[in-house]
Amino acid sequence: MRFDGIDAMKSLTERQYVDTLVVPLVELAFDEEMVRKAEGNEVIQAVALETERQLSGRTMLSPSASYVDVDAGLALAKKIREQATASGFSHVLFISSDLRFKDFELPIIFVPPLALKGMSGEQSHTMVQNFVTQVITELSSRWMAT
Repeated sequence: MRFDGIDAMKSLTERQYVDTLVVPLVELAFDEEMVRKAEGNEVIQAVALETERQLSGRTMLSPSASYVDVDAGLALAKKIREQATASGFSHVLFISSDLRFKDFELPIIFVPPLALKGMSGEQSHTMVQNFVTQVITELSSRWMAT
């Protein structure tokens, strides 16, 4: 499910099934790092959308959470996790390309910033599917643990 009016209503009425929030966590930059951050965003969005497509009856895809420095990103992620958990989501998983979050205890999957548009359609599809498999594996292990 996606964060739109119809799916949001469904998720509320079917909360016992839609118990997982997937949050793209995207760093913004406006200097020479902008291209790399934008490429990271492309991969994050592709993986998040495909994960939502494959797990639509169990997950809600959040709009991207954007930040400009790691401290702001961490505070934002913690607040999102806190609010989502308080409102009934049993699981929250972030998708990011910012490896600095490894130092913090966040439920997060890392994807590298890749120039998907510079790849062939088949190559980019394969890369995204590989990352989606990682996300699904992580979510499955979390679901089995509860």
